[in-house]
Amino acid sequence: MAALQSPEDDAGLPDPPDTPQEGVYDALFREIVTGKLAGGHRLMIDEIAERFGVSKIPVREALKALEAKGWVESGPRRGTYVRALSLSELHELFELRMIIEPQTTALAAHRRRTVHLQQLSALIEEAEAAIKVNDFVTSSRVNLEFHSLIAQAAGNRLAYDVIHDLELRLARYFFESEWNERSETAHEHLAIYEAIRDQRADDAETITRNHLLHTEAMAARSIKNGKSNLKVESLARSRGK
Repeated sequence: MAALQSPEDDAGLPDPPDTPQEGVYDALFREIVTGKLAGGHRLMIDEIAERFGVSKIPVREALKALEAKGWVESGPRRGTYVRALSLSELHELFELRMIIEPQTTALAAHRRRTVHLQQLSALIEEAEAAIKVNDFVTSSRVNLEFHSLIAQAAGNRLAYDVIHDLELRLARYFFESEWNERSETAHEHLAIYEAIRDQRADDAETITRNHLLHTEAMAARSIKNGKSNLKVESLARSRGK
């Protein structure tokens, strides 16, 4: 329903909403993903309705939709809050990525077309430009599009849907990552692109696996070093499930 936007689009929605509910959903979604609404922030229906100039009904429906997607949570006498993120969830997300993405990237190396290479190359250039000016929103959007496009190049719609959703869920973890590490990530993306371009499927798979290990460690460091307001839980507990 929503997508990360560049700073130029920050005042608008990804697409003109068809209903007030969709408008509220898109706006809240963007604020959650970009960290404007931090984990644990209480979402007051009256305040949201007043802010967006709508009745309470579309706000309630938007919050229900966000809860169904796992972005917010609610409980009796607790109200509705932005879901707090954690190291355990971070590991689970990357565990799933590790199962899916390396093989998907290898498939992309076999199946990619010229248009995919052109689009991947353009995204790499856009990411490099965003990093130079500390543009968090564009950097995160491009990261999402890069990995999603690889799944598209692999010709697997189900993989595309899963990877796109995982990237959205992970976006919040990277908004406060160190910029020198974002630069390293850009170099890794370039290496992945080159392996896909040259149809080196084994290399593409290996580079992607190493890239995922690095980015999980990067996000975990941001939490442990206090550079994020995310909720810290025991990583060992998630691995022991």
